[in-house]
Amino acid sequence: MISGITKALITGFTLLFLAGYCNLVFAHGEENHDSESMAFIGMDSAPAKLVKKFHKALRVGDEATVMMALSEEVLIYEGGNAERSLADYVSHHMYADMAYLKAINITLKEHQVRIMGDIAISTSISHSTGEYKSKKIDSTGMETLVLAKQSGGWKIIHIHWS
Repeated sequence: MISGITKALITGFTLLFLAGYCNLVFAHGEENHDSESMAFIGMDSAPAKLVKKFHKALRVGDEATVMMALSEEVLIYEGGNAERSLADYVSHHMYADMAYLKAINITLKEHQVRIMGDIAISTSISHSTGEYKSKKIDSTGMETLVLAKQSGGWKIIHIHWS
C-alpha cells in the first residue's frame, strides 16, 4: 500500500517533470521523428493489461471494472479541473466519459508502459473522431496514468488527460 506522502511525491515529481517540458514543444518547429519502433512498449505487463481493461470498461459502460481499476484516492486531471478521489470521479465525470467514449472512434497511435518497482507509468497518444452532442470530434489526445502495486494488485492512482 502506498502512503499519502509517497503518492504525493510521485504525483508531484511526474507533474514537475512534465511541466518543465510542456513549452519546449515550440522549440522543435515542424520536426518529424521516426518513432514507430518505440510506439508500443510494455504491452504484456500487468499494469498495461489493467490500463487496457480500464479503457475497455469506460468504452462499454462497465462501471464496476472502472471502479476496480482506480484507487480510492485517485487524482484525475482533465480540462483544467481535478477530481481527487474515486467517489469524486464517479459523482462528476465517469458517466459522461462513458457516454462520450461510446459515441466516438479512437485510434491508439502510441502506448508505452514502464515499470519502476511498485510504480508504473503508462503514456499514450490517440486520435479521436466522430460526433458527440452534435459536435464533430477530430482531435489528438494524450494520457498519462500512474499505477501503484498495492496489496490487491495494480491500481491507477493518477490520471492526466489532455
